[in-house]
Amino acid sequence: MQGKVDLDWDDAGVVPEKVYPDTTFIFARMAEATWEMVDLGEGGRVLDIGCGRAVDALELARRGGKAVGLDPSGKMIREAKRYISDGEVALVRGVGEALPFKRHSLDKVMCKGALDHFVDAARTMEEMSQVLKPEGAAIIAIANFESLSCRLGRLWYPIAKRFNRAKDGRTPWEIPPDHTCKFDYWLLRRLADRHFQVKETIGISLLWTAPYWGKTLALLPRGVSATILVLLDRLARRFPSLSDVIIIKCTPKGITMKNGGPATQGVCPTGGTKMFRIGKS
Repeated sequence: MQGKVDLDWDDAGVVPEKVYPDTTFIFARMAEATWEMVDLGEGGRVLDIGCGRAVDALELARRGGKAVGLDPSGKMIREAKRYISDGEVALVRGVGEALPFKRHSLDKVMCKGALDHFVDAARTMEEMSQVLKPEGAAIIAIANFESLSCRLGRLWYPIAKRFNRAKDGRTPWEIPPDHTCKFDYWLLRRLADRHFQVKETIGISLLWTAPYWGKTLALLPRGVSATILVLLDRLARRFPSLSDVIIIKCTPKGITMKNGGPATQGVCPTGGTKMFRIGKS
């Protein structure tokens, strides 16, 4: 199967029209946990792959890093330029499967909520390992489509459909049309293990978008719903395979030939093999 990089992708529809407390919580918690795991310390050069509007790259710059944002979408690069001031973040238009950086030139690489949009996730992870310094680290945050909430949703939906209690259209536990891969904990670890040593893994949030969960939280006093979400998030940290979002921090295993060997073909998590080329969808 051959895929194309969407050069006109935008983030419309990323946030649901109706935002419940669980959605507000997971977006904020995912961002903060990812930034903390990047842990720039005394600074360093950090790349945000799939940077979108460069919100995360700008935050890393404000935390002391020399941030670079990379995105293939011209629309997102233009939006990022409107969002940031001159010199705060360097912006590069490019794809994760062919990073335009020298070998061992970056201290940190971050990819937050974007890896499942790439045509070849395995190739992108190989590229990350090549551009990082030997002591550098990659931080990857990704939605888990085998989370507890996804599993509950798949069990609930056929029953609800039978009694006309389910709405038509895509459900939260189905892969969005702009995703190329279905990620879960075990797939993420398998891909990471090819080129990295995984040093830390945490889960973020439990039960996000589970049937009626958001509506139930919205009926509760704000302090009560916030406490419940925090407690579930603490539980999720211990069980990343069931969490709504998985974040890993890993270091390169060693030096390999860039763009060489079998990793130039990436195994697509949906079962096929994808090669990449740039072009409009």
